[in-house]
Amino acid sequence: MMRWFGWLLAAWCGVVPAWGMAAGVASVQAGERTLTVSFDGPDARVDVDGIGQGYLLMRGDRLYSVMRVGGQPLVMDGGAMARLLGGGAFQAAPGMIRSLDRIEPTGARATVAGLAGAVYAVSYRDGQGGEHAGQGVLGKQPEVRELTRVLGRMAVLLQTAAGQPASGTRQVLDALEAQGLGLLAYEKKYRVQRLASTPPAPGSLDLPAQPLAGLGGLLQGAHRP
Repeated sequence: MMRWFGWLLAAWCGVVPAWGMAAGVASVQAGERTLTVSFDGPDARVDVDGIGQGYLLMRGDRLYSVMRVGGQPLVMDGGAMARLLGGGAFQAAPGMIRSLDRIEPTGARATVAGLAGAVYAVSYRDGQGGEHAGQGVLGKQPEVRELTRVLGRMAVLLQTAAGQPASGTRQVLDALEAQGLGLLAYEKKYRVQRLASTPPAPGSLDLPAQPLAGLGGLLQGAHRP
């Protein structure tokens, strides 16, 4: 279920020490998947097309995987899920950023999801020392910045649960924060399709059940009448 999160990480998601209190609902193309992102302050939820029985839920500084088995919600925190899967489903995407070399405006403008942005040239190095370059569209809208922060926090929480370093992605988010920018699009890896500054549906960000304790709890939940 979690493999697609590598796209978010590869597309500059990181973490910042603070967040605003904006609320919104967005549709984001991440690689070959479409994500529905609902957020309100420090809480957020990501639903993935094609995965109708599960989603990721962030409550403050905790990340959970929510699934439905036999019509009942089963919840595991990020650390328990990483241990259960042995880290295999949490592997970083190829070309994951290790260090940022350059992020500079090209002078070009672009509109993404009806939102005006500027085109930036980006270059970075991956964990194997390989060099990468591409172009991204960045916007100054508060809702765009908040969406970037939310996805970044979720991605880094997942990285941390899997024991992966997040220093490179933090560099990128620090650079965006310093310039008051958020991510609208990056190459073919990430693109905001829709972004509305409206609160998520009532109850959609609530924890639907108490988290299970590892594999034993998951098996018990799966056999729950």
